[in-house]
Amino acid sequence: MKSDKKQLVDEISALILSNLKGLNEKSAKKLVKTVDKASEEIAKKYAKLQKDEEEAKEKAEKKAAEKIKEQSKKVAKSKAKEAEKAAFDAKIALVTGSEAANAPIEKSKKSSSKKSSAPVEEEAPSSESAE
Repeated sequence: MKSDKKQLVDEISALILSNLKGLNEKSAKKLVKTVDKASEEIAKKYAKLQKDEEEAKEKAEKKAAEKIKEQSKKVAKSKAKEAEKAAFDAKIALVTGSEAANAPIEKSKKSSSKKSSAPVEEEAPSSESAE
């Protein structure tokens, strides 16, 4: 990085000094020193600003990643609540034996374990015998 900074200082000095001509040797030496100092300050500020921009970019990327992570947690939590509610509805349907609740049982049957599928099979013959 120091070589890049030195190169930048040299380029800035060359550009400025190329436009300043017609001075005697004594004045030219003073001017060169002043331009070199100013070029170094410009290069330092430029490097600092570049560093600040990179840090800001990294911070923004980190913040975006955290936001995405939080959103995925919220989605997972809502899906877990939904699955919990479906399982609860299935249990209620088993207890009440209502046919309106059979639809949630079939829906939860796909996502839940084998425990909920066994009572569904038992319930089907009992409804046929009731007719």
